Amino acid sequence: MSQEETITALLTPASSIKPQKTKWLWACSSHGVIPLGTGTVMAGYGGEGKTTFILDLVAQLSRGELEGDLQGTPYPAILFTPEDAWEFVTIPRLTAAGANLDNVYQLQRRVRFGESHSDQELTFPQDTELLESQIIETGAKIVLLDPASQMMGALDMNKAQDVRRAFAPLMAVAAKHEVAIIMISHFNKGSGGRTQHKVSGSHAWRDITRSMLVMAVDPDTNERVVTQDKNNYGTGLGSWKFALESVSVPIPGSDPTEVGRVKFLGASEMTVGELVNREVDGGDDDDKNAAQMFVVDFIRNSTEPEVKAGDVIKAGRAAGFKDQEIRDARRRCSNPRIVSVRPRGGSGWVWAFEDAPDQGGLKVAA
Repeated sequence: MSQEETITALLTPASSIKPQKTKWLWACSSHGVIPLGTGTVMAGYGGEGKTTFILDLVAQLSRGELEGDLQGTPYPAILFTPEDAWEFVTIPRLTAAGANLDNVYQLQRRVRFGESHSDQELTFPQDTELLESQIIETGAKIVLLDPASQMMGALDMNKAQDVRRAFAPLMAVAAKHEVAIIMISHFNKGSGGRTQHKVSGSHAWRDITRSMLVMAVDPDTNERVVTQDKNNYGTGLGSWKFALESVSVPIPGSDPTEVGRVKFLGASEMTVGELVNREVDGGDDDDKNAAQMFVVDFIRNSTEPEVKAGDVIKAGRAAGFKDQEIRDARRRCSNPRIVSVRPRGGSGWVWAFEDAPDQGGLKVAA
């Protein structure tokens, strides 16, 4: 005889709930970026380095060198990359990043048929318990779903209810075991708009996670910019940049293969939102040259070798330029070249000619 279900209220006073501090998988210069215990979306256009960037974090974690609350202790990672062959793509990338391959795992579902078997990719929510068992088995602190939409089986990535059905149980597993679930997604086609609205699929991708990173390439420098678009557990939304440098990875019994490796360049003055909206703003060559001349003249006429970026932008606005035109003009200047400087012990950015006297700031690439 089955028991009848009953529902009662559970009232808990806030005074009885013990507060806890957020733990960070990755914190850049003490700025929490990717939290443990929840999900993070990493979104951008295809083929621009999202996976390579995350694999670099995986490699650092595998060596115990990833800045954050786990730094000093190597931890494993579990990777789902159904679109990339491990032997041809994933392993060479991890090798180039210096990963401890004993701490990186591919996880599949093995289905047996008598004496034969078939190895299949996991789908969620069906395989949530299987993944949880392997998180416990390995002690993994990163689970990478790349792309996450391929892990949904017959569910629809464009339907909020389906996205929540697939991944809400996984977020509970992340919280239970203090794991960072990193979900790779893509930007939809079309230009302009807020970055949060460019992520393919339902808005639920953003809603079920507590952190979101977006990435784009700066066409002027070919550098990759990563911007934090959502950070529920942190205090800020920073931007960083990196370059992809080609390295040769030995292949046993064959010629070496060339793959990209991350060269992290620190904080970025540019945001992904500014990059994806740059083409929409337009502007002809005369306007661009005028903006460059304005920036150069402003710095030359200053009594200090460095000027606050905000002052240049404000003055440019008064002269009829858009803020983005002034930022783009600074990056395009080559003779003289103008660099951005984040003063040590200060806040904001200052601009200076590349050959200006060192004022004790941290110079970054234009």
